[in-house]
Amino acid sequence: MGSFYTNYTLRGPSPKAVAAALAGRSALVTPEQNGCVVVFDEESEDQNQEVIAGLAAWLSEEFQCPLLAVLNHDDDILWYQLYLNGKLADEYDSSPGYFDADEDADHEPAGGDAEKLCQAFGSVKAKEMAAILRQGAFVEDGYTFAMERHADLAEALGLPEFSVGVGFEYATMGELPDGLDFRQLIKTKNLSLAETTTQPAVGGTQEISPGYYKVMIPAPQAGTTPQQSLPIGWLPGTWADLGCAESDLTKDCWRATAAIREDFKRLGFAILGYKKLSRILNPNHRDSGGVNYIDSSRCQLGQIIYNKYHLGANSQDKETVIMVFTAVFDREVLYCTNNTNDVLGSPANHTVIRLPTNDVALVYERFLTELKQRAESPRQFPDLAAVQAWTDANAMEAVADRVQRGLYVPMNRFEVAMAKRKLPAAGA
Repeated sequence: MGSFYTNYTLRGPSPKAVAAALAGRSALVTPEQNGCVVVFDEESEDQNQEVIAGLAAWLSEEFQCPLLAVLNHDDDILWYQLYLNGKLADEYDSSPGYFDADEDADHEPAGGDAEKLCQAFGSVKAKEMAAILRQGAFVEDGYTFAMERHADLAEALGLPEFSVGVGFEYATMGELPDGLDFRQLIKTKNLSLAETTTQPAVGGTQEISPGYYKVMIPAPQAGTTPQQSLPIGWLPGTWADLGCAESDLTKDCWRATAAIREDFKRLGFAILGYKKLSRILNPNHRDSGGVNYIDSSRCQLGQIIYNKYHLGANSQDKETVIMVFTAVFDREVLYCTNNTNDVLGSPANHTVIRLPTNDVALVYERFLTELKQRAESPRQFPDLAAVQAWTDANAMEAVADRVQRGLYVPMNRFEVAMAKRKLPAAGA
């Protein structure tokens, strides 16, 4: 059985800078050698060329540098892509007909620009490089093993010795060339923890660093591994992040919420402000909006939340309108809502009454009943600043709770960049 590995060689950036860019992703970064750094990435080991191209283009663009992404398949194929400042500049396949069922398929190397390669990595061996690229794999005096070709290519370009024959799996098994110790590699998977996971704050409460997060969709059976992840966007959504002008809400939002807004008005709730999601990464999101309210006693908060999502299964958009009534006590936050979705759960001190109805009066009546059952009076909010301060602290607490339960996970810079590429174009 031949070698299987992938890796990325970057010319210019430091190991620490590359590792910081990959923080949170499962990868290994080598020390610098000959002005180059090599990355071994776990996901790339599946040899999915789309994944490899995506990471290669992003790293090259991120550092505005030359990058050579290499794949060795079973020591029969050497494939590479050369990126310059994020743009694909050259591509090579040593055996383009390898997987063709036709026995007469062409196995001569395809692509590969010796001049571009040498210029990118500062080599003067273009003639030698051309011979390495053009030599067939199934001819006399040809390359029997793809790794041999890779070794000659790396030597001609002056690349690090450990850019040949090593990928993430080999490195983690300790199969490294002489002169490179596993302890010298920077492990990027947990680098983001110090910056983006929950941190103890003054007073012993928990806080999280604002940033981009993804949600781990819980499995149907409790205690089992989550099924998949989905990008969310910037969290927590503070009052300032979400706040918008009345004119920023779309016609769809006004139409969908019209009846419920009238009901809030009849109940004596006054508008505190308008809101709209920002910095969204969910590719299914299409529209959002909302209104914040407070009652005349300034002890009851209200919300109307509008969302529109695209359902890929039937290519349709679905609208939801959620109403929420909230009261804050010393050790409890009480909610009454028509949102019956409880997939992610709530912090332990949050009591959520979920009613499957769009009747505002019915939800509010239940809310008042719950208030009467409590001996303590709810907190009063004397001004808008008090509401904003509590709302922001509550949002922080909710996100921290889900981070601690493994439902929200910080996204690294590569994941954010890839998620942004998948967002629908404005107006689409």
